[in-house]
Amino acid sequence: MGVSGRASVDIRQRIRAPATGVASYISDFRNARNWMVGIEQIEDLGGDAYRLHLESPVGLLKPEARVVERSEGRIRWVYTSTVEGEGAVEVSPEGEGCCTVHYTGSFAPGGAILRRAARLAGMERFARRNGERSLMRLKALMEAGRYR
Repeated sequence: MGVSGRASVDIRQRIRAPATGVASYISDFRNARNWMVGIEQIEDLGGDAYRLHLESPVGLLKPEARVVERSEGRIRWVYTSTVEGEGAVEVSPEGEGCCTVHYTGSFAPGGAILRRAARLAGMERFARRNGERSLMRLKALMEAGRYR
């Protein structure tokens, strides 16, 4: 985390599964609970708004997020409470029956005290590790065909 207290991730994972299937799965934000490490629950608030229950180095956070883009192979969201920032997942075809998933995110807990606690607790490393583990979990789900 830099001086701003903002953590960011930029991770890619090759998956041996058709891009269309992976893109369809990730385009439903509620599925994030099945593959994103640290998400314990997702509440659908309607109108592309969700409340996430996230484990973090500073305890359980419950930010609200709004999906602002959902297109062929891409979903992007912004946090609207508790956490400042955004995230995106993009799926690109790569050869016969394979794809690359690219996850980017930039976020910081809201408020100076919580931001300082997150910096001291190693939020950047935590976010990177969870991002890598999340894409490995997505890879396992997609390659095993264990999604619907």
